[in-house]
Amino acid sequence: MKTLTTVISLISLSFSLNVMAGGAGNHHHMDHSKMDHSQMNHAEMGHSAKQGDHQHGNMGISVSGEPGKLSEVTKTIVLETVDAMRFNFESQPDVQSGDVVRFIVTNKGQINHEFSIGNAEEQKAHQAMMRKMPDMVHEDGNSITVKPGETRELIWKFKGDPKVVFACNIPGHAEAGMMHSMNVNQRLSSHKSESGSDKTVVD
Repeated sequence: MKTLTTVISLISLSFSLNVMAGGAGNHHHMDHSKMDHSQMNHAEMGHSAKQGDHQHGNMGISVSGEPGKLSEVTKTIVLETVDAMRFNFESQPDVQSGDVVRFIVTNKGQINHEFSIGNAEEQKAHQAMMRKMPDMVHEDGNSITVKPGETRELIWKFKGDPKVVFACNIPGHAEAGMMHSMNVNQRLSSHKSESGSDKTVVD
């Protein structure tokens, strides 16, 4: 009788160990909703480490131009952003098609502001996106976010659509008047005609 009891105990112990081993290795039955995801390394899972930053795949190319190079700058425009929802330009912008402009932007306010270049349609699309993701920080070649007291630069080559709009697309800012429209002047140049005389054309 004692031997039978021992055998039954050994069988029960073996069964319990098998169940425990199977449960520990079966990941599919884990309740993921109760897991502490804050301890996971999301960088290794393909998530951005800077959740607020946003970059478009076109690297800021616009119908109004494209990012320029410092070595190609033809003029510099200095401006300030203020909490009265305005861009204060040191002098009225005067730009011709083909100019590569270095914008020096200083935030004189107490809140973040954005300086973005595009046409009216692009700015409206940008504003709609920002309303959906208000904490987004743009760094797209045609847009910079400037923190209070900070000075940043953006270099832009103007070409294409001559009707350019500068805007701060942080929700509520453009709607309050933080926009500036500008017409890019077409550059005139002289070329020799077939007869040898000068002919003025628009580039």
